[in-house]
Amino acid sequence: MYRPPAYRIDDDAAAFRLISDWAFATLATVHDREIQLSQLPMIADAERRVLRGHLARANPHAGRLDGERAIALFTGPQGYVSPNWYEDATRVPTWNYLAVEITGVLRVLTAPGEVDDMLIDLSHHFEERRHDIDRDSEWKIDKLPPQKREALRAGIVAFELDIERIELKGKLSQKDKPADREGVIKALSKGDEAQRRLADAMREAGA
Repeated sequence: MYRPPAYRIDDDAAAFRLISDWAFATLATVHDREIQLSQLPMIADAERRVLRGHLARANPHAGRLDGERAIALFTGPQGYVSPNWYEDATRVPTWNYLAVEITGVLRVLTAPGEVDDMLIDLSHHFEERRHDIDRDSEWKIDKLPPQKREALRAGIVAFELDIERIELKGKLSQKDKPADREGVIKALSKGDEAQRRLADAMREAGA
């Protein structure tokens, strides 16, 4: 990842927080000089330094995972920045964002217990964030009949990515003059939820 010094964030804990909050990622591998891309939710185990997820077995990418080097890209708050929000009238449009790039080696999980543990943790990660969780009980995989659970397991390829490198980048107007930066934050704060979350990220970066 291209990370100029102003946008480089060397903070693994912050990277894992972004992965937790923005868990839908792009997974990229190269096999026989062909780039393979898949988009999927993944969760991180910061203590073990692994990412965990699964692909549909019918996805050709799923058969090209084990032992392959991979990059997983997570994009956090992001959005367009208009020159009209700057004090400086000579500025041009840009895009602000937070992103984490994870590099490592993939390992396919074959033991039923490992696969089930990954599925349980994956669903729990998102179930506990449901907006209506107070009005309904959390969905758990053990609610499935045994035969359906076995069919589910057979229809996926579960994996872990052993993390070798974490690169966190935050392009959040750090190089701008305070007045221009504040103008962007003010405008984004009046926008939709995505824009407001980007404004929050800018405030945190300036703290």
